[in-house]
Amino acid sequence: MYFLTGWPRRLLCPLKSEEEPFHIQPNSQRFYFAVLSETQLSIWFSRPSVLIVSYIESVKAAAQFGFYQQAEWKPDDSMIAVAVSNATSLILVIVSSPLSYSHVPFAGPHPGFLLAMADH
Repeated sequence: MYFLTGWPRRLLCPLKSEEEPFHIQPNSQRFYFAVLSETQLSIWFSRPSVLIVSYIESVKAAAQFGFYQQAEWKPDDSMIAVAVSNATSLILVIVSSPLSYSHVPFAGPHPGFLLAMADH
């Protein structure tokens, strides 16, 4: 049985051209999802829907390798394989930092408080 848990949302994808996204692939734990267009791969955090990183293929590379068709996450979420139209695959390694934030809060009147919390 299916229970509605929320309303559908519209994401504002920062595409540099008139390309429309055509493939959305969540990772195994559904914390992140990849949005694919012909020459761009964007990785989003699920809740809240925040754009983390976007990779845009150059015109020269798109002519050499072809356009993106499908994306798949590695089961441990450390890589994304992207199938392209010239029967090749691109492997993109996901590099994360333990101190990376999808949203950096405003420090307020005590700007050193956030730094002190990060040191412990």
